[in-house]
Amino acid sequence: MEQTTPIGRPLSAPLRKQLAALLDAGASNRAIARELGIDRNTAARYRTSLGVPVAPTPEPANRCTLTPAQKFAQFVRPLDGGHLEWTGRRTSSSGTPVLTINGRTVTARSTGYRIAHNDRAPKGYVTAECDYEGCVAPEHLQDEPGRTRLRAQLAALTGQESHLTECARGHAAAEHRRYGPDGFPYCGTCQNENKRAQRAAA
Repeated sequence: MEQTTPIGRPLSAPLRKQLAALLDAGASNRAIARELGIDRNTAARYRTSLGVPVAPTPEPANRCTLTPAQKFAQFVRPLDGGHLEWTGRRTSSSGTPVLTINGRTVTARSTGYRIAHNDRAPKGYVTAECDYEGCVAPEHLQDEPGRTRLRAQLAALTGQESHLTECARGHAAAEHRRYGPDGFPYCGTCQNENKRAQRAAA
C-alpha cells in the first residue's frame, strides 16, 4: 500500500518543491498523490493555495475524433438517384440503422437529418421522403413537420387535399392531420389510437 501524508500535516520543503513542479507540469491530484506518496486531498489543498487550476481530464485514447458527418460517411454506400444505403450497425429488434457518436447510440437517420440541417435536432421521427426504402441520404430525410409540409403539397397537387376542419372523432385537422407517402390525408391521432387498440387486443 502506498504511503500517504495525513491530511492537514504540512509537507516538507523538498515535497512542496516536487509538488509545485508537478502542478506546473499539469499533473492531476491523483497522479501527484501517487508520485509523492501523499493524500489526494493534500495535493488538492496545495493546488488551491497556489492558485493552480484543476488539471483537465485527458481525452480517452480510444475516443473517436471524427465529426458526426465523417463517421456517418463511413457506413453508407452510394446508389443511383442520390440514395445512400446504410452498411453499418442496426438494432436487433427493429433493424433500425444506428451508430455511436460521443458514446451515445443514435439513429443514422437523425444523424443524417442533422447533417443536412446545420445540426438542428429533428422533431418527431425521421423518414426518407424518396422512392428508395431504407435510404439514409441526408437530403432525402425529413422530420415530422417537414414531412407533413411536403406531403400536404403533394396532396394539393394530386387533388387529395381535404378541407375538413376535423376528423370523424372530432380531432382538429390543423393539429392532428397527417399525410401518407402518396399524399392521402388521415388523422394521426386516430391512427395511433387504432394501433394501440390492436396491440391491446393481440
